Amino acid sequence: MEAPPYEYQLAVADYWEGRPAMDPNVWVPGVPLEMTVAPPASHSGLVDGSPGRQQLKLVEEESIDHHYAVEVFKQAAQSLQGERDKMETKIHLFPPSMGDLAAKYAFPKVVAIGPYHHGRTPALRLMESTKHVAAWHFINDSGRLVEEVYGAVCAVAEEARSHYDVDKVRDFGDDDFNPMMFYDGCFLLQFLLHWVDEAVDPLLKDAFSSNCTSISYDIALLENQLPWVVVQELMRFMPTPPDLVLVRFTTGWKASMQPTVPLVDNSPLAWDDSYTPLHLLELLRYYIVGSTTKTPPQPEVHKKAEKISISVSAIELAEIGIEITATKPTADFKEMGVKKKKSLLTGELFLLAPPPRSAASSSTSSSLTKLSYNANASFLVNMAVLELCTTPDFSVEVEEKSAVCSYLCLLGMVTDNEEDVQQLRKKGILQGGAGLSNKDALELLSRVENRLRSGTHYLRTMVLIENYRKERPRRIKFHKFHYNYRKAIILTLSGVAGLASFLGALKSLNSSKS
Repeated sequence: MEAPPYEYQLAVADYWEGRPAMDPNVWVPGVPLEMTVAPPASHSGLVDGSPGRQQLKLVEEESIDHHYAVEVFKQAAQSLQGERDKMETKIHLFPPSMGDLAAKYAFPKVVAIGPYHHGRTPALRLMESTKHVAAWHFINDSGRLVEEVYGAVCAVAEEARSHYDVDKVRDFGDDDFNPMMFYDGCFLLQFLLHWVDEAVDPLLKDAFSSNCTSISYDIALLENQLPWVVVQELMRFMPTPPDLVLVRFTTGWKASMQPTVPLVDNSPLAWDDSYTPLHLLELLRYYIVGSTTKTPPQPEVHKKAEKISISVSAIELAEIGIEITATKPTADFKEMGVKKKKSLLTGELFLLAPPPRSAASSSTSSSLTKLSYNANASFLVNMAVLELCTTPDFSVEVEEKSAVCSYLCLLGMVTDNEEDVQQLRKKGILQGGAGLSNKDALELLSRVENRLRSGTHYLRTMVLIENYRKERPRRIKFHKFHYNYRKAIILTLSGVAGLASFLGALKSLNSSKS
């Protein structure tokens, strides 16, 4: 059982401080049953004391102070409400529901950003000296005093601390936390400069170049984020315009997730100056998913529909004539769904070739190898987990709040075997397979699909598939027959054609003899 929140435990402790001592096995409000204490002798009949089965039967009203108990429960509710209010402004940990995926997609490999993984492994500790070098060159390039730059970080350190999990930062005093924010921020910004091919110190360039893929992987992890308030403060001291760096970095990141990109920038990223992210992962997700101010109306369920499937296999889609295709290259994640084709017998389930294509300028083209396909898989998973952690109810939010969850759930839905994965590769939907073999990709999609909540796009797609079934039942019946027996039909027609040819030749031979 997960321990109650720390503030809740304090409330319970305050409630029972100075209370009369009690024997084991009487329930205490706010404490799990396995932590209970016993009743006094006069209440011994309230507990089943049979060996191995001590169970609470009843506690008389006078054994519990009603007002104290209500206060404890009230404080617990307030604590839970406080956690809910911070949901969108908190740097989250991987939720337990993601299971063993955290071991592969939550932990950094070479650099820890923030307190969650600070000093956790020898490899992460090794990068700390590089952070000091990055800080020195950041200060030197800024032309400002150390006290001024470090002081700016200290001024927002308390706000930065509030974004992290309380239990994870409790052991970090200001003398530890503030320098951590400073060094991590300088390192991150120096690395972004290197990523977009801006000049950095040769020593730093060597350190970044030799670990570029791993660092890129690490800085996009949900548990490895720096509050943007720290980044903003430090960006004020950059000689290179920070917006220019962020635009080029975000554009280059999107381009790096594609196997090929044009070298001429024909579609520059539309930068939103009004948007302020919580951290770097949220910034990248914002520009890759795309944004809208409202969710379009949900399609109405066909009047003949009696039920809606919650999942449809790739084989079922093929039988009813829905082909899986990739969206247009410039589409956003949220552009997915079902539409009829010009063909009388088929339709399309269109999915994004993840993530959307983005033209890369010559200044960012050399960055195209900086993001490995394995990092792509990690990035998709971490974006989806970010959606889970920051949005308790997808149904009441705008559509992009659950776009990545919907996308991964749809991918998982249409991949039943390795052949399905290979088909997605051929169609350009699962480009490169995120660096995974067909078997590994199938396993990842299956595990992710079972752990994510279905988003708005996923549910809309299920409605569209059902409507497709109801609108063309005769065509679907004909197509299903043709799909399931096409080999037999081809063989039969080939046989008939062969027989006709043989009979024709025989007739011709007989005619020539006569």
